[in-house]
Amino acid sequence: MDKKRIILGLTIAVFLSSAVLFLPAGNVIVLLGLMLVCALAMREVFELMAKGDLPASKKMGIISGVVFVAATWLVAKCGLPEEILWSILLMTFLAIFLRLFGYSDARQALRNASGTLFAFCYVAFLFSFFVRLYMMDDPSLPTKAAFYLLLVVKWGDAGAYFIGSRFGKHKMCPRISPKKSWEGLFGGFLFSCVVGLLWCLCTKDPLGQYSFSWIHAVILGFLLHTIGTLGDLVESLFKRAVDIKDSGSIAYGMGGMLDMIDSLLFTAPFMYMYIHFFLR
Repeated sequence: MDKKRIILGLTIAVFLSSAVLFLPAGNVIVLLGLMLVCALAMREVFELMAKGDLPASKKMGIISGVVFVAATWLVAKCGLPEEILWSILLMTFLAIFLRLFGYSDARQALRNASGTLFAFCYVAFLFSFFVRLYMMDDPSLPTKAAFYLLLVVKWGDAGAYFIGSRFGKHKMCPRISPKKSWEGLFGGFLFSCVVGLLWCLCTKDPLGQYSFSWIHAVILGFLLHTIGTLGDLVESLFKRAVDIKDSGSIAYGMGGMLDMIDSLLFTAPFMYMYIHFFLR
């Protein structure tokens, strides 16, 4: 195992956990942080696409993504109608399609629009559900739902890495991600469930205003790690297609921003739906 990577990962985790636990969800610093994460991840997606010879409107895509994430935060903070958010989404799609008329080559125009829409949907739209989780409770208080998601998903990733690097012998998907093993997957299940249970049992109102029992903690422990692993495999498939190891380089052994949030892009929408369907 890479001890330096583990130490650095734990340091980053402690720093981010402290910020999430103590900063009110409605603080402007939270907004700036969420916008920065979206912008960096979208930039990396566009760079991956460029290496795969898939054109896109990089500036337009990043600006649209950041605006949509900011709008999601503002709508939740100010209690504005949801229609405002979906109107912004509609205008974004229309703007991307209207750019088709600016190209002399129709085939190139369609490829460009497809690339831009893909990056927007993959990062900004999916990440907006993490923003929704962040703002689910009282904006004047630190988030609980988003912190729970981070806690379970990232400890699941850590458990999969720890168990897989020590005991992994049976490859789960060698064509896409050679290092992932079935042993690591079950290690991730174990870590996710244990951490979720501890948070549920040791914290009053673990998800804020939503009723949350240990049964839900166990269910989410299994489901979130499964979906997070699928999200990680999807990004690995993208990187495999353009023959690179990491989407970027933010910190030693951590890869880029997209590498850090790939599992959250899939788990956040799922947890958002789970809360609304089963915890209300």
